[in-house]
Amino acid sequence: MKKLFVHKPLFRLLSPLFSGTLVYLLILLINNTIDELGANFFGQELYVCIGLAYLIQEYARISIIIFKRLKRPSSFFVKTILQIVSTIVINIVLVSLAMHLYFTNVLYYTPNSNELMIFNSIFSVIALIYVLLYVSHQFLYMVNTEKLEKEEWARQEVEEDFTDFKRGINPELLFESLEAILVVMKEDPDKAEQITDRFAMVYRYLLSKKKDELVPISEELKTLKELLQLFSELPHRKMQLGQITANETLVVPGSLLRIAEKVMRTTIPSEIKKMNIDVLESENKLEIKYKHEEKIDKSLNISILKYIQKDYEYYASEPVKVIHDDVFKTIYLPKLSLE
Repeated sequence: MKKLFVHKPLFRLLSPLFSGTLVYLLILLINNTIDELGANFFGQELYVCIGLAYLIQEYARISIIIFKRLKRPSSFFVKTILQIVSTIVINIVLVSLAMHLYFTNVLYYTPNSNELMIFNSIFSVIALIYVLLYVSHQFLYMVNTEKLEKEEWARQEVEEDFTDFKRGINPELLFESLEAILVVMKEDPDKAEQITDRFAMVYRYLLSKKKDELVPISEELKTLKELLQLFSELPHRKMQLGQITANETLVVPGSLLRIAEKVMRTTIPSEIKKMNIDVLESENKLEIKYKHEEKIDKSLNISILKYIQKDYEYYASEPVKVIHDDVFKTIYLPKLSLE
């Protein structure tokens, strides 16, 4: 939100001229008739009122800055009441002291209580207006901030829903699979039907398990095997499941499938060499291990697996890790259980 206008230099310079003149007019109307205004308008008292307006408005502005920086009291209501009371009390002290100095040193007599009450009442209203301007500005800022936070939350929700939808559909794999089916269909319809069955099984699994939080790893491995066979029909590195020792843990649906796809897309394509992906289970971790031959411009790292890492944050305190050595690359997932 923009800065409150009372802090603007032009407002600080011009506002006391008008407010001081208005105060002087009110005092003249209280002590004189309308017909006497013309004769008494310009005088020394006018400049005194303008000077007092400068003093009070600058003090009110400084008090706004001070209370804005105070961290206590934390309650907005209590802080506002304290600011109003302290501003008016100090305003009365400043006005009374200034009027006493003016009357005793310039007019050579002591002001009576009625005169002090008139000046204090009018200038207290000016100081109160300043405080209320600040309070209304803060309240409006709080309301707008809350609305912006809700809009930002709604935007993030829409983006997350779209990201989940895109991850579920996986348009890149979808188009590659359809292209492979179209190419094979003309030469070998039976093989095209097999590719279609694998393709349908993988997508049926991804879409049907979308609302499930966790699934047994046996279900995930069964679909992973079909996905790797589907990859073999695409122009990427041929992949297959190697050693499997994981059979009791739970996984986030589609996590192993997405890791396998990331491995495929970061590995140098080859029609000859095959890649084995081992799925191993330790005491508290699930390991996905393979011999890496990565592309020059692409590498599998934790940033590529950020969505998988985000999914596992809900269920485990242990983070997803990617360990790279000279031969193997290992992705560590925390073991999950219903307990």
